[in-house]
Amino acid sequence: FPPRNGEEHRRLCKMHNELSTPEEKEEFLATYGAQWTEFARIDYFDLVRYTIVDPMHNLLLGVAKNQWFARWIETGTLRANTPQTARELNIIHDFLEDFESPLWAGHLPLRVGEAAGGSLTADEYKFATTGPLAIVIPLVWERFLPEAERDHANAVARHPAAVSEYKKKLKAWELAQKKGDKTVRKPREPKEPVQRMRAGEDRNFLRLAAALKILVGSSMYGADEMKPNHHWAVHVPAQIRDYGPVYGFWAFLTERLNKVLKNMNSNNWGGGLLEVSMMREFHRMKQLGAMVCRALEFFVWVLTSIIAERDSR
Repeated sequence: FPPRNGEEHRRLCKMHNELSTPEEKEEFLATYGAQWTEFARIDYFDLVRYTIVDPMHNLLLGVAKNQWFARWIETGTLRANTPQTARELNIIHDFLEDFESPLWAGHLPLRVGEAAGGSLTADEYKFATTGPLAIVIPLVWERFLPEAERDHANAVARHPAAVSEYKKKLKAWELAQKKGDKTVRKPREPKEPVQRMRAGEDRNFLRLAAALKILVGSSMYGADEMKPNHHWAVHVPAQIRDYGPVYGFWAFLTERLNKVLKNMNSNNWGGGLLEVSMMREFHRMKQLGAMVCRALEFFVWVLTSIIAERDSR
């Protein structure tokens, strides 16, 4: 990820604006990550430096979530236990049952990592990464890494035979297709064995826990596993120098407002932008609340006047 500067990004934005068709603009955006913005007209506006990377979405719902959910849960690195065998998630669940933390620090669902545990919020990812997971992940790796390495070695040894068997079945399927036999199903190509647990992941996770930033992402899994959030995280230290602590510019407040808006009654309206419907409902509720408050104030004034007039007699 070579760093950009404002002038280079402005040049790309202007190139995007000069394209004529939506298809060309979409391809340009996918290639260069830049599209036209009216801010590009302002000469003194640095399009890179003045663009805020929200630390909550970038670090917590981006980098931390990707490491836990995409890298470890979805890939089966951390597996649920079976009736006969205690696996990685079982160790974590047992640890969380006995883990104590102050109320202000937060807590995690006991079935974290499973469907029963639900999706984690940004606060929960922050607590998990900097708290209990930083303690228990090294223990999980110490116990299960040798098993993962053995499983991978066995899978690599079996893979050539599986590929050979696949090729035989594929030829038989192709021959059946030529004969018009539709009863033979196309065989599934065996996947290249991937080691589910890798040495050093626990140490890299502790680095992530120390600062909630991955600045060594390329050394963890290589360029193929890098996400845009890993690059955007590099900009956060510069933003802190420009704007102060992250509490001044991260999006917790707006996310909570989004939750309020989503709870507003939209009357099941599906004919337009949901954001517009929610904002209109929000303003209606606000105006209704103001009307009720004014009515209550008038009622209190009338009641006070009646009482004062009665007492004066």
